[in-house]
Amino acid sequence: MTWIKLDDKLPNNPKILQLSDKAFRRYIEGLCYANQYLTDGFLADVVIDRLGTEVTQELLKAGLWLEADGGIQIHDYCEHQTTRKEVDSKRKQTRDRVTRYRQKSNADVTLPETETETETENIKQIQDSFDEFWEIYPRKAGKQEARKVFKRALANATLTDILAGAQRYASDPNREAQYTAHPATWLNQGRWADEPLPPRSPVGRFERVLEPARVPPRMQAEDTPIGVPMPDSVKRLLGRMSELS
Repeated sequence: MTWIKLDDKLPNNPKILQLSDKAFRRYIEGLCYANQYLTDGFLADVVIDRLGTEVTQELLKAGLWLEADGGIQIHDYCEHQTTRKEVDSKRKQTRDRVTRYRQKSNADVTLPETETETETENIKQIQDSFDEFWEIYPRKAGKQEARKVFKRALANATLTDILAGAQRYASDPNREAQYTAHPATWLNQGRWADEPLPPRSPVGRFERVLEPARVPPRMQAEDTPIGVPMPDSVKRLLGRMSELS
């Protein structure tokens, strides 16, 4: 889509001032038609008939339209409006720019046409290695995520180290089932190189230390305590009281 160019002084142009409203409308319609179909200002007779011939003489008299073979030529059209040659040139520049961009984009992205036998073998080897790891690891959770992380882990450690670490972790007597790491987490953290887990505390995190109840010793009949001997002063007092009675 292109645009016609109109000077903001056009309504006050002497040639325009003498036109009727209908003739002014036909003049603008003629500009739009020539611009849309890139005729460089030429309006064929069939176009004039469609726009209306009743104001043609008015526009010819004003010098805005000129008679031409087979139609009408808009006066000074190519001096003020975009010509077909200019439009074609701009469109070609746009097409060339898009073509260059697409060629560059395609050059930056290289997609393998076919998968080589070596690549296929490598994929199968990684799959087999993961299956071996999965068999050893003590917690079976998040297998798909673990498979992705396992492939990355092989870039940082050998398969032997990973499998050995997984075996140590699985057989560690201090590993608690409820605290066993997910396989993807274990691989992400490179825990195949971890030292053995520290010994578990005999007291759990939520347990209390209960001391054995202290039961007092049971007394036997022969262990019945003997009364405290009566003091001599009390004995003498009791003796005097008995004499007075």
